[in-house]
Amino acid sequence: MVRILLRFSEELVEQPITSHIILELKVPVNIITAHVNSKGGEVLAEIPDETMDKVVKAFRQKGVEVSIPRLVEVDTDKCLNCGICITLCPVEAITMDKEGTVVFNREKCVGSTCSACVDACPARAIRSVKQLDTLKKSKSRDTAAEK
Repeated sequence: MVRILLRFSEELVEQPITSHIILELKVPVNIITAHVNSKGGEVLAEIPDETMDKVVKAFRQKGVEVSIPRLVEVDTDKCLNCGICITLCPVEAITMDKEGTVVFNREKCVGSTCSACVDACPARAIRSVKQLDTLKKSKSRDTAAEK
C-alpha cells in the first residue's frame, strides 16, 4: 500500500469525489486521517501500489491536489529510548514496551504530514524517507526472497 495526501479546495469539499473514484476505478481506499470542513480539507489515504498512477491521475483530473508524503523511519541502533518522540506523537504510533524500549508502529504513523518526532529526536534516529524508495526496497527484497 502507498499513502497519498489529498487536498480539497473549498469549491471541491462538498463533492463526493473520493467515493466516485472508488466506484469508478473499483479500487479500495483506506482513509488514515482526515481533516475536512467547509473551507477545504486534507485526507491521508492508502491505496494499493499498483493503482497509484491511475488513482492519482483521477483525483488530479477532478481538481484535487495530490502529493506523496514521506514516511518516517526509525534507526533502532541510534535510538536512545529517551521517549521524547512518544509525548509528541498525535496518533500514538510510538509507544514504549515493558522493557523501556521505544516501539514504532509504521501503520499508525501519518508520516511527513506531522514529523514532530523527526525534529524532536536528540539522537537523530528518526528520519523522513521517500515513500517510493521504501516501496522499491521492499519489492526488491520480495523478489530476492522468491529466488
